[in-house]
Amino acid sequence: MGGAAARSRRPQPGEDERADLQLDFLEAVFGCQKEIEVSRLAECGSCNGSGAEPNTTPYTCSTCGGSGQVVTAAQTPLGVLRQVAACPDCQGEGQRKTPCGKCGGEGRVRERKKIMLRIPEGVDSGSRLRVRGEGNAGR
Repeated sequence: MGGAAARSRRPQPGEDERADLQLDFLEAVFGCQKEIEVSRLAECGSCNGSGAEPNTTPYTCSTCGGSGQVVTAAQTPLGVLRQVAACPDCQGEGQRKTPCGKCGGEGRVRERKKIMLRIPEGVDSGSRLRVRGEGNAGR
């Protein structure tokens, strides 16, 4: 019967993006290179991914007192029921910040990017190709 832990402050990896591509028969048989344009979440250049407005400093959350957790207690016929949850105001971080004006505090912005893909020879319908490092930026 443990409580919920505060959200991890470690960087989280970004999500994969998917792009569907149509090839004609000869491109699939002999391989080719294709340039595609994808829409992805990239690190915000204004706040460098922190989500905080530049030249501002984070401050301690007044709701949780910096712990990242809030405790609620309810009296029941069997005794007191305590519930621990992540703070709704700071999302378990213990600190609050002035959100960046460009990304709204997310730390990431949507951008379009062109990627050159090398399609190997002999690909079949439904094949998946992974392009390392071209997905969404992490949090």
